[in-house]
Amino acid sequence: MTKRTWQVTIGGAAHGIEFRHSPITNRRQIFVDGRGISLPKEQRRIQWDTGTRHHFSVADHECLIATRSSGFDFEPHLYVDAVDVDTGKPLSQEDPSKPTEEAVRTRRVGVVVISLLAGVACIWINARMVLSSGDYFPFLASLGPALLVISGYYALLPDALWVIPKPMPLRMIAMLLLAFALGLANWWATHNGLYSLLFPSA
Repeated sequence: MTKRTWQVTIGGAAHGIEFRHSPITNRRQIFVDGRGISLPKEQRRIQWDTGTRHHFSVADHECLIATRSSGFDFEPHLYVDAVDVDTGKPLSQEDPSKPTEEAVRTRRVGVVVISLLAGVACIWINARMVLSSGDYFPFLASLGPALLVISGYYALLPDALWVIPKPMPLRMIAMLLLAFALGLANWWATHNGLYSLLFPSA
């Protein structure tokens, strides 16, 4: 769990502000002087989060905790009256929820590597099942090539992760069609025994 605590002076009095974020459940919590702040329902758990803003007030002063992606985790920043309490930068000079270039690059590398390894694993498991017992899972046979296409796409092209742009670019449509076609082709090859023809001695 990500936990960040600030000790700040607001309105002439000291206050402790704490932010908690669980990377497993995506649950967010904010505490002021040990008491929980009620967050809007849509901000309590956010899937595929690329950055959020949580507004609240302390002693009639506007406060904001903004989370910024740092790769596969989130880096929280506290603003009081639109000023970052750690850096002193005003809120107007930056978008506090926009992920850094390093975070985007880290996330892209992670998606590419995970998709590549998962695709290779699916193809290998599918082939071993067919060659050893003749059985196979159609979903597994189709998923492997599709994941390899997705891995190659994000390795070569700078499209945003987690977001499907509107309108969808032709290259993304072509990628999805290719992923579907190769997945279908691998399922067909598996179903019709081509693996046994290619590896008769296995």
